[in-house]
Amino acid sequence: MGNRSRTLVIALGIFFVGVAVLAKFYAYPTLAVAPADQVAHTVSTTQQDATVFVVATQKETQLPLTSTRTVRGDVVAAEKISEALDREVVVFDTAVVTDDDPQYQFPAEDDAKRDEKAPLSFVQERVVLDAHTGEAVRWNPDPAKDNSGEYITTTLNPNDRKRPGDPVFKGHEGLVLKFPFGTEKKTYQFWDSTLRKAFPIEFQEETELLGLKVYKFVQDVPKSEVPLVTPLKVPGAMVEATGQDAVEVQRSYQNIRTLWIEPVTGAIIKGEEKQFATIDYQGEAKITATEATIAYNDATVKKNVEGAQENGREEGGYQEKASQLHLIGFWVPLLSLIVGLLLLAAAAFFSLRPRTARRAAG
Repeated sequence: MGNRSRTLVIALGIFFVGVAVLAKFYAYPTLAVAPADQVAHTVSTTQQDATVFVVATQKETQLPLTSTRTVRGDVVAAEKISEALDREVVVFDTAVVTDDDPQYQFPAEDDAKRDEKAPLSFVQERVVLDAHTGEAVRWNPDPAKDNSGEYITTTLNPNDRKRPGDPVFKGHEGLVLKFPFGTEKKTYQFWDSTLRKAFPIEFQEETELLGLKVYKFVQDVPKSEVPLVTPLKVPGAMVEATGQDAVEVQRSYQNIRTLWIEPVTGAIIKGEEKQFATIDYQGEAKITATEATIAYNDATVKKNVEGAQENGREEGGYQEKASQLHLIGFWVPLLSLIVGLLLLAAAAFFSLRPRTARRAAG
């Protein structure tokens, strides 16, 4: 091999090694971030009617439930908070509406029966997450000066929002809306909105959904008292408190949450919850407030895997996103490194070969 050819091979070898390094340590970290402008919708339903205590009738009733979650990114807040914390974060506003009407819409502000038309359950949150790991990041500025801080509420009234430091809300913790890029087969901490704290969620198995490899995680939320903003009172007759017009009771809740995670992106492909909540009096369960198994419907799972248009915007499609990210994060660095090292080894071999030949001739 001539000097010019050898120089070219060395240059190509260095080039491919450089591609491997750039793909692994620059391109992949740049792409492995949650999009700040993400908008997502999920729909969960009960296959069998749930048991729900209806306040209006004061009776346990069998109802089909539909739970709709909307997640919307706040790009301006994300940029502002990222700069203030000197780390890359995303900010998401989420709302979960659960009702027996699958097409439920909030009534207008001036509707005289607005309170009567409230959904069976409503939770709205603002969360700040690390853009790479999905873990909650504390951000609690003075609301009077900056309204971008995290909160949780069960009403549409902004004055009812609970911010970190409130007796019933210390702030988000653990994973909230997604798992880390490159999810591992281990135990994580995952947020529970009802109890407003994180609990361990354990890896169970690797399986498939619609041909997509996913990790199955299960979280057992033990029976716990639900934080209440104001004391909960019911007629004494409802909880066998004879002779008392009204008594103070406590709401208890437990849940078995199962999540199927696409490990490359950390996206939640499917979720299922087996909830059991009761109204307790003097430490004893008296009324079943909620008993339901609710899970993502088939359309939501399919959208998450294959992608679909929602309100004119592409959502889901994590099968393709995972393939692209895996290509950049694994195959491009690996193959480029192999090619680069082979080229450098070939150049070294042909550089030493003439010397060896001359020694043999001498």
